[in-house]
Amino acid sequence: MPLNSGRAYVFVRWSGSPFNTLRLGDVGWAFENNDRLGRFNCFYCGATESTGAGSAARSGAFWYEKCFTIPELIKTMSNQGPGRPGYDEVKVFELDNTNADLALQVVAQRSALPDEMPVRIDPLDETREILTRYGVRGLPNTKGFSAPFLWYNMLPGRSVALRKLAVHLFEIRVIRDRRASTSPEEIEEEARGIAQNVPGVMNLGECFVGRSGAAFVVGLNVAVSPDLSVRAGYGIAERVQQAIRANSSKILHVFIQIEPFEELE
Repeated sequence: MPLNSGRAYVFVRWSGSPFNTLRLGDVGWAFENNDRLGRFNCFYCGATESTGAGSAARSGAFWYEKCFTIPELIKTMSNQGPGRPGYDEVKVFELDNTNADLALQVVAQRSALPDEMPVRIDPLDETREILTRYGVRGLPNTKGFSAPFLWYNMLPGRSVALRKLAVHLFEIRVIRDRRASTSPEEIEEEARGIAQNVPGVMNLGECFVGRSGAAFVVGLNVAVSPDLSVRAGYGIAERVQQAIRANSSKILHVFIQIEPFEELE
């Protein structure tokens, strides 16, 4: 993996905040900090507990800790008493380009605020800012969600129980190693094999395969009957995309170009 690669984590608590029981599904964050050679150094993790009315938070509700192992991270994000109940599930982001220093700047600025200073910061906004500074891209906007868990549900990736995080990371590593040992030719053969069995596909044309980190991106020309409407053609393209994604864990994105059968060489 690249030297500046790393992982970010988003945690969710399905129960209410200890300070605001009407606010369900608060979230927490964590990220890896690696040295200049890309070797793991430690985790930073934390959260802002919702307090007061609505989604406002006071500075005293912010906390963060430094951990050196996965078991320590799991323990830290688990139940720490009435003022800091544990989180239930987590999603993991594997990133090729991270910047822990930028994320730590936000953490340092936030933790430096005096406890008595009233700060109206939505915990969801704070989590999103830290993760974005670290390098997570494409996170949903936090506005318009009545509960933080709804935002969490919009995040890509599989949500796993916090206690099973170590097993989940092992599975991610196994999948990554398998992808790394797979050639583009094998991916093309796999994508073609899946696509040709989708109803409505009459022939397959050129196929382009590229890498996106440890996964692959596939572009495939698909020939359909010229008698079909444009909407019907789009429907076949969507079914081909869904079939490839559902049957291949190695392919991250699929782009389908529909062409009439007679015009496809």
